[in-house]
Amino acid sequence: MATLLYTIFGITAGASLHCAVRREISPCTCAPHEAYLNTIEVNCERMETFTQVVDALQDRFQPDIAIWLRITYSQLEDLEARTFLEMNMNVKHLRLNFDNLTHLPESTFYNMSWTSRTEFLSLSDNNLEEMPAHIFKHMPMIGTLDVARCRIQHIREDDLQALKVLRYLMLASNQIKRIDTGAFPPSMVNLHIGKNNLATLNGTLRHLSELKLLFINSNNLTTLEDELPPASTSFILAQNNRIPALPQSIRNLPVDSIYMHNNELRTFDGVLRTAKLLLRLYVANNHIEYLATDEFKEATRLEEMQLSCNHIRALNGSLLPLKNLRSANFTVNDLTEFSLREIRGLTKLRTLDLSYNRIEKLTGRMDNLVEPDSLIVELRLEYNLLRSLDGNLMGLNRLRILNLSNNRLQHISPDDLIGLEELEYLDVSFNQLRTLEETSKTYLPSLQHLNASFNLLTEMKNDFHGLPILCMADLSNNNISIISKDLVANTRCSNHGVPNKLEILLQENPVLCNESLTELVTTMEEQQARILGVAHCIVPQEIALDNPMILPPLPLLPQIVQKPLPIVPNSIMQSPPSIVQVIVPSPVVVPAPVAQALVSSTSTAATTTVAGTSTSRPPEVTTAESVVVMSSAATEAAVEVQRTTEVVATTTERSSASTAPDGPSTAVPQVIVQGLHEMTHQLQPEPEEPPETLQDEGAPPERLLSD
Repeated sequence: MATLLYTIFGITAGASLHCAVRREISPCTCAPHEAYLNTIEVNCERMETFTQVVDALQDRFQPDIAIWLRITYSQLEDLEARTFLEMNMNVKHLRLNFDNLTHLPESTFYNMSWTSRTEFLSLSDNNLEEMPAHIFKHMPMIGTLDVARCRIQHIREDDLQALKVLRYLMLASNQIKRIDTGAFPPSMVNLHIGKNNLATLNGTLRHLSELKLLFINSNNLTTLEDELPPASTSFILAQNNRIPALPQSIRNLPVDSIYMHNNELRTFDGVLRTAKLLLRLYVANNHIEYLATDEFKEATRLEEMQLSCNHIRALNGSLLPLKNLRSANFTVNDLTEFSLREIRGLTKLRTLDLSYNRIEKLTGRMDNLVEPDSLIVELRLEYNLLRSLDGNLMGLNRLRILNLSNNRLQHISPDDLIGLEELEYLDVSFNQLRTLEETSKTYLPSLQHLNASFNLLTEMKNDFHGLPILCMADLSNNNISIISKDLVANTRCSNHGVPNKLEILLQENPVLCNESLTELVTTMEEQQARILGVAHCIVPQEIALDNPMILPPLPLLPQIVQKPLPIVPNSIMQSPPSIVQVIVPSPVVVPAPVAQALVSSTSTAATTTVAGTSTSRPPEVTTAESVVVMSSAATEAAVEVQRTTEVVATTTERSSASTAPDGPSTAVPQVIVQGLHEMTHQLQPEPEEPPETLQDEGAPPERLLSD
């Protein structure tokens, strides 16, 4: 009885959803549309013939039900044998994608409008070489047409004439070289002809008085002058062309977004002076050298500005009218000086990127303001030529991220960071700093991450006393030999109120080779701090070869020692420096039999690994007795490793990066800056196209190009 009730309920539910039982339309499937009422989605994938599709769907749906039909990844070589009319259903959306179609017979679509009111047709991802104009007269109500990623080379004047209500057209990623004048119906609202081979627009857009969104990116266009519609276009995406100048007609257009990066622009020529509706300007990777003082005089609504990878030498106060500016990117330009007065009054500016320039000094401090008018959250100044800050960051009280890495800073004074009470991330790596002592006089109550690696630091005393909640301090690759036990006395890591341990990275610092390392590690752990890092330590050794412990190689280690050791007179002493690499979590004494078997005349080396860093066995192995101390916190977790201690040798030489007399100029890892003008997308993540064009990646056009 229960089974019968469930069956009746299932049939009723299926009927209410207007979706045929799956087995009746197999191998196709169907489901109610999630967003539209009285609409069914039918999916026929990997079908062997078109006849199979028609037989499965014929008379399965009532004519008043809107059908979204998708036939994909199928073999439709028999298209001429059957018709959509035979299905007897209202196909509102039709997709024929990835079907290897080279042509579409008119007979298959004959009188399709009798039963269907098709508004959306997608033929993308096929092998069509011409627009199938002959089928459009049987579907005159098409409002969205997608023929992207095919092999079409020419759009003729009469190809789209039957589509009187066409509004959204996608022809991206074809091989179009020519578009006849008048080919597009005047009803067009969105047009995507990007990623083709167009050298000219041939006046095809001038009559499109309703056009709002224009995608002409990635072609071979050399001009837009006298090509744009008269007074309607609000969105222009034309990056990756060879356009040398903005068209003068933009002055009269209600444009809110311009994407013209990767072109050949040299100047704005005053075109944007009256762009009152402009919100986004992306012109990275061009040849712009100069910004006039009144360049954006009336563009007061501008929010995003991307001018990276140009040749701009000065801003000339051009940003001052942009009262709504939120982010500005000038990375990879030729700025030699920057004054904070360039952004005075821009109360909505949150991100300013000045990295990869030639800035030698900052000026125009804002400390004398009664009410701070700069609310910048992120300031990027890495890869410049700064030698000092001169207190010019004073007044940036809302700053949370400050990057000063890869400059020439030799000191940081207390005034340089005063007032930065919301600063959370500070990067001063790859500079020439010899001390951070002055930072202990500056109170940075929110700083959680400090990167001072690759500098010339020699000791750390009270440098963290002004950093009460610091959680990460990267001091690696310096020349630190002294660390005070009071370094973290006033510091307790807290991540948004959650207590944690402060981690101090000391990779490649001589302090890790000090005899007092054990005591320092213990003291730090008592203060909720942990030392991490690996150092290569030079350990002098004297081995008397008449020592009675010296024995021939043990039979158990033939793969390590192949020949008996030579007999050497007692008077000869060997005292080469040795580097012994011991992988242990706590003090370990190498067993005597192993030491006896592995003694040789080759110099040995010692690498101290702190906090459990592992190493691999080198091809040639020698050793000397050694005791290496590690963090006691790791002892219990590595008892098994301690039992099977490996003693290996290597002749690794210590890198001189942190001790180079000329500072980080010899210590900086290889950073290739060349080619940055072709790599804007790596410096600041940015989609190649705005979201509306993701149809190129397979997103449904009805969602992307809807009103």
